[in-house]
Amino acid sequence: MAELTTIARPYAKAVFAHAVECKAEEAWLGFLQCCAILVSDETMIETLKNPGVNANLKVKIMSDLTATTPADGADAFLDALAYYGRMLALPEIATEYERLLAGRQQALDVTITSAFELSNDEIALLESKLKSKYAGKTIRIETAVDQSLIGGFEIRSSDTVIDATVKGRLAKIAEALTA
Repeated sequence: MAELTTIARPYAKAVFAHAVECKAEEAWLGFLQCCAILVSDETMIETLKNPGVNANLKVKIMSDLTATTPADGADAFLDALAYYGRMLALPEIATEYERLLAGRQQALDVTITSAFELSNDEIALLESKLKSKYAGKTIRIETAVDQSLIGGFEIRSSDTVIDATVKGRLAKIAEALTA
């Protein structure tokens, strides 16, 4: 997946710059989210991978399916993606665009993964700690459960990982013993 993220980042930055210039950030967000959903479908993936389907037809299919979520310049964007064979990167482009938009809105998307379901009080405590660490930003929290962590929690944002899990601590101990 790292390769798709690397491919997606410059496209997302270009689209974001265009959207800001046109004051159409929300329209582009809707368009890219719609594209991401479409490109997640197995039939659509096969169509986009099919060398027998030319780039113009791929653009026409995507344009028709996204007609309800218009964005200024979307057809030219789809043309460029089809020309360079990058249409399968649309879900990652949408994700990168959302990160850029959140950064502009001074929001930080955080995923807290724990071994067990966190209570509302625990989530509120972690949120208050994150708000003090990232003063001035709106914190948007998503939670997940991964029992392989054994205990504790892991906090992930776009560029930061805080590992306070039992699994992580055991891995550090094992690394220290074998070093």
